[in-house]
Amino acid sequence: MQHLPGIHLGFYRELAEGPATPAELAIRTGCAERYLREWLQAQAISGFAIAEGDDPAIARYALAEGMYEVFVEQTGPGYLGGMADTMAAAAGALPMLVDAFRTGAGVPYAAYGPDAVSGQEALNRPAFVNSFVAEWLPQLPDVLQRLRDTEHPARVGDFGCGAGWASIELAKAFPHLVIEGLDSDEESIARARRYATEHGVADRVTFEVADLSDESVDWTARFDLVIFVECVHDFPRPVEALAHARRALKPGATVLVVDERAAETFTAPGDDVQRFLASASVVWCLPQGLIGPDPEPVGTLIRPAILRALAERAGYAEVIVLPIEHPFWRFYLLTT
Repeated sequence: MQHLPGIHLGFYRELAEGPATPAELAIRTGCAERYLREWLQAQAISGFAIAEGDDPAIARYALAEGMYEVFVEQTGPGYLGGMADTMAAAAGALPMLVDAFRTGAGVPYAAYGPDAVSGQEALNRPAFVNSFVAEWLPQLPDVLQRLRDTEHPARVGDFGCGAGWASIELAKAFPHLVIEGLDSDEESIARARRYATEHGVADRVTFEVADLSDESVDWTARFDLVIFVECVHDFPRPVEALAHARRALKPGATVLVVDERAAETFTAPGDDVQRFLASASVVWCLPQGLIGPDPEPVGTLIRPAILRALAERAGYAEVIVLPIEHPFWRFYLLTT
């Protein structure tokens, strides 16, 4: 939690510009020196900053090696600044979570507050910027060729689009694409629309609030590609969401699912990644999936066999695990 002021008040970014004493950083940021003294001391003791001097009140502090990539470079592959927001969001929802354990009810995503959206977009955006076009799409040569077709521009559906960064990066890479982003969270869609305007792609990228399990939404066959990025495991009704995506595909089109790299079988104790995924499921993913009538959420530990079973129930012919390396995500190609 000590990272929240460092990120939101710009302390890390200021230290990246040059070392400072607490008094100097107070002047540079317009914040209270006494608080900054305490924060800088905590950063140095935790190893995130280096202190030059024995008195924390007047020592000069600089970012430790590697911390710029973790806390400042927002689109860099090592950025983890969003983790502090997700922790704050989970803490804010804690009273509802405690009650949900007693009642079995769900905790809606909106109950986690705007920090939830900030955290998730910050954690996922670097992958979209650095890897989506450069690393993931080359593993789908037929899809890549279709996206490159300027004479007959492809249409892409970004289902569970969140704050829209995957759509925006696709639109920037392929200036002729038409993209529709759908998500049930109003705050996420509001941000996605704003970001699309800021990045100059709002003329080709639209975002709408929609429940992907809702039969009344327009699922007319129109997409050459539908993507689900780190969201199927969260859905209260994942089978319906996948089935609606299948209905919305043109003949021969593709669904790409990017979801958690859970171990293929239950193993306890697990490695660091599995421990993180399992813990996140308890306070984040499962509660958000237990919403609405007859929910069937998977939780964060979505194993390949589980995804295959969901896809089969949704009417897909085959599920292929793609050879894309990522520490947290696994990549699936669903064919009709």
